[in-house]
Amino acid sequence: MTPPLPTRGFKLLDMSDQTTSQVQSFSNLSSALESQGLGEKAFVPPVCNALNSPKVHGVYYLGDARDRPMSSGEPWTENEYGRLVMLTARYDVTKAHRWKEISYALAVNPNPESQESREKKEKDQKKLEEKNKDKKRAEDVIKEDCYYCHGCGEPNKIKKDSCDSCGTFNVLRSPEECFQQLPVLYYKYKEKVNKLEDTVKLKGRIGTCFEQYGIPLVKEASQRERTESKLGGEEWVYGEMSLEEFNLMLQRCRRIFGHMPQGQNGVFWDLGCGVGKLCVAAGCFHPFTQCWGGEGLRSLVQMGDKMIEDWRRSEAHTKDAEYFKDIMFRLVTCDITENDGWVDNTTVCFCHCTCFSDEMMDTIAEKARGMNVGCLFITITKPLPDEKLWYKIGEDVIEMTWGKAKIFFHEKIAIR
Repeated sequence: MTPPLPTRGFKLLDMSDQTTSQVQSFSNLSSALESQGLGEKAFVPPVCNALNSPKVHGVYYLGDARDRPMSSGEPWTENEYGRLVMLTARYDVTKAHRWKEISYALAVNPNPESQESREKKEKDQKKLEEKNKDKKRAEDVIKEDCYYCHGCGEPNKIKKDSCDSCGTFNVLRSPEECFQQLPVLYYKYKEKVNKLEDTVKLKGRIGTCFEQYGIPLVKEASQRERTESKLGGEEWVYGEMSLEEFNLMLQRCRRIFGHMPQGQNGVFWDLGCGVGKLCVAAGCFHPFTQCWGGEGLRSLVQMGDKMIEDWRRSEAHTKDAEYFKDIMFRLVTCDITENDGWVDNTTVCFCHCTCFSDEMMDTIAEKARGMNVGCLFITITKPLPDEKLWYKIGEDVIEMTWGKAKIFFHEKIAIR
């Protein structure tokens, strides 16, 4: 009776559809593998070819002979190419079909990795290991008894939900380990920082003026100018971040990272601002002295100026005129990779860079080297490539108007 085929492992070679005469025409296992185009994928030592004219019906991978038990039944993963594996062949011995272990063979990756690809994988693995070490150190530091609130710097030896001095949410950190703690603290408290009173204030100050400048209208204006000016690069594609996500992002920056504390002002920049909705929203959330927006399409800046003018005349603005009296809102038409205006004195910089090329990101990072230590740089989809001067204090996945995207929070930690 013919035994059943193995139910575990990964089939390398199936000879079940070959006739007896075809199978017997193979001089050894190597020729059988070559007939199926597997000659270059599996090295067969001489010991495997000791049996002449085998009636081979199938060759199976059963598991790594060195590292795993043969009965593990785990599938053959791509990373295991090139490792020692066990091959089994079914053949005719004294006219009785049965399974027999033939010995070992070395399975070779049919699509070998390049040296550059292997080095990149090793580098990424080392980065991951370092990140895990930093996370472990940060968790250990959090367990210590003495902390310093990163919002105001006041010592606090008692673990509380918020700092008594400035109200910063429960993210106390020691001066020595502050940056290592932040990514851990972000994930721990990111769902607990949304204060309803801040959300109500933001929506009340913005009012309904944005409703007249919806995404379809702005996209149409963007497409028209890009067509007329023959701007075909992906960096000109228009996209928006919802006010709900932007509001939550700013609350997390304040209560987890300690930026935009109460009683301080600062300067906000939006690189690639479109019509400047986020510039207005930033000023409504925090009393920045200046809220700037840089945009390469003149038609969007003109539309944004009209939107801000309409908003200034609206009830939402006039009823809170005392709050807005010292805040300047300004949109400029510029190339953010050439303009240096956003580098000096900026405390919070936002950049929706989903469609930016690597060259643009490198240029932005080079210019950002001149920004002040301690400022916050927020990017969408792509992080800043400069890891020497900027520390990634947090990252997350958020909902954009066009789908999900990654958001990265960077803090400047060193001068050039």
